[in-house]
Amino acid sequence: MSEPLTIVAVGDVIVNRPEPESIFKYTRDIIQKADISVCQLETSYSDQGSMGSSGPRGAMAHDLRNYRALPAAGFKVVSMASNHAMDWGNDALLDCIRRLRQDNIAVIGAGADIVEARQAAFIDCKGTRIALLSYCSVAPKGYYASKGKPGVAPMRAMTHYEPLEEDQPGTPAEISTYPLEEDLQALTEDVRKAKDNADVVVLVLHWGLHYFRAAIAGYQPVVARAAIDAGADIIVGHHAHMLKGIGIYKNKVILYSVGNFAFDSNPKALDTVWYARRRKLYQGLLKVPDRDEGSAYRFQHESRYAVMAKITIQDKRIDRVSLIPVLINQQSEPEPVSASDPRGQEVLHYLRAITEEAELNGKFRVEGDEAVVGE
Repeated sequence: MSEPLTIVAVGDVIVNRPEPESIFKYTRDIIQKADISVCQLETSYSDQGSMGSSGPRGAMAHDLRNYRALPAAGFKVVSMASNHAMDWGNDALLDCIRRLRQDNIAVIGAGADIVEARQAAFIDCKGTRIALLSYCSVAPKGYYASKGKPGVAPMRAMTHYEPLEEDQPGTPAEISTYPLEEDLQALTEDVRKAKDNADVVVLVLHWGLHYFRAAIAGYQPVVARAAIDAGADIIVGHHAHMLKGIGIYKNKVILYSVGNFAFDSNPKALDTVWYARRRKLYQGLLKVPDRDEGSAYRFQHESRYAVMAKITIQDKRIDRVSLIPVLINQQSEPEPVSASDPRGQEVLHYLRAITEEAELNGKFRVEGDEAVVGE
């Protein structure tokens, strides 16, 4: 019988403040007590590079002084499969990867070429071998890695718009999304290879519909199930900047989005006209909660809800997946709260509601300070 070990996985991270380490002051102990801790980094911290083709969304802040927050927090693995990883070009991405590796932090989901970007990180811990892989579905076209080109690992999707009344111009369209077959084949091939060389495979995905409550894009369950069929043992998603629901497939857990985690949002070269147009359109399609204007945390109110996923491995397999509720405060700092506390219950009530709204089959129960996924 092997010794149990824990993996803690959290969502999107970007730090931009005078005292970078302070953003993790409430969560550092949980991160450091885990045997393996993984986050999604939204930018490439570097003093190199220049602003790339980030488009109207603007380039995320990448000031190198903020880098030290990551090793100080205790992260062992960082996913860089982000739609902002290439905001400052090849040099910044590669420099950030180099710095992380110098601090003994494994990098997944990005690299100097497509081979490196798709490479799994293998970690041997307490008699168990863990493989971690990461891919992105939401990056601008030029951000994906290819042969001889740096970038992020692709798991792209196609979008199809079908007018509901094709004889009535201007009426709403039904939107369908499908995974790009070549990317899905590559991903499942990577998962199979990882499973052949590891006991447990953790798949991290930067994907989905941002800002929309509950909604899951059609390609997401297809990718998730194919990955599990290929050998993935759990899927941890993010990018939505909101908590999303839970799915179960073949007794494996799919966390469609664990939400933001530590996010000092301060994009540069922001196109405010484009943002205003987008917000108007989004409000017309789905209910987008109002942003909390009185807070330094520049996201809508429901984006304060998040979870830290705690994966317990025993006898070389996942024995338990539990969730630590998180509330993000007005200073953008994640605060873990007990599942039995009224504030923790608020997060879990929201998680249960959006799981049902998305017609997902995930369930959880409260055990002490955590919510355990499963019947």
